Amino acid sequence: MLTIKRARDLSRDFGFSDLITEPNGNPKLAKSIDSQFYNCGISLAPAKLSGHNVCTMSTAKCRSGCLGNFGRSEFVPVILRARINRTKLLFSDRDLFWSILEAHCHRIDRKARKLGKTVAFRSDILSDLNWHKMFPQLFRDFSHWRFYGYTKIKSKIESMMNGSNPVHQTYSFNERTKWIDVENYVSNGVNVAIPFFDSKTLKAGIPDSYNGIKVIDGDQTDLRFTDPVGVIVGLKVKLPRSRSKQIDIIKRSEGFFIGY
Repeated sequence: MLTIKRARDLSRDFGFSDLITEPNGNPKLAKSIDSQFYNCGISLAPAKLSGHNVCTMSTAKCRSGCLGNFGRSEFVPVILRARINRTKLLFSDRDLFWSILEAHCHRIDRKARKLGKTVAFRSDILSDLNWHKMFPQLFRDFSHWRFYGYTKIKSKIESMMNGSNPVHQTYSFNERTKWIDVENYVSNGVNVAIPFFDSKTLKAGIPDSYNGIKVIDGDQTDLRFTDPVGVIVGLKVKLPRSRSKQIDIIKRSEGFFIGY
């Protein structure tokens, strides 16, 4: 196994500092800092931004509203370049990617143990890949971690339900999702994440319920595996500051963003 120093040296050679994004490096992960979990994950370049498709079920609508297009990456180009470089390494040399990831995972595990916390790992912060198939050793070697994520891939939900996927998955609503599918998922204990906005003010917000289903505030924490089952996870739509751009993006979402 690589030493962490060697892993970091290789990371820099490929154009990124660390392979794992820690709590202080992502606003969603940071919300869980005071919990019993040490929340971290992997930030790749979403969709086809790197030249490799890491979101096979993405649509033009979800790409336009993707979190990867907002936040610090809007203003700090080095963040976007690091995401792209991580993604390129994953597809160009999977064995080397794992060697670097393994060293970082052991570092994170030691850090969490010293803090008396359990690692909560989100391998798909901005992507939607089958990590349990690509790197089964990750889930074997760190079986004491909690793995979770969001997905638009129905087979990942099905594999979670039949026990072959160790990642806790929340289904991501999109403009192609039929409402009957939402109801079926919720009735079977699978939560569905829906991005909401106040249709009158265009401000961020979520309703208490939607179409008769309870909505919880998914922006309070990123630890989706701690949510009650059978609910909608409401996410406040992240929109640019310009009202004209807000209106344009909402219109172009064609139902991906839900106004209430």
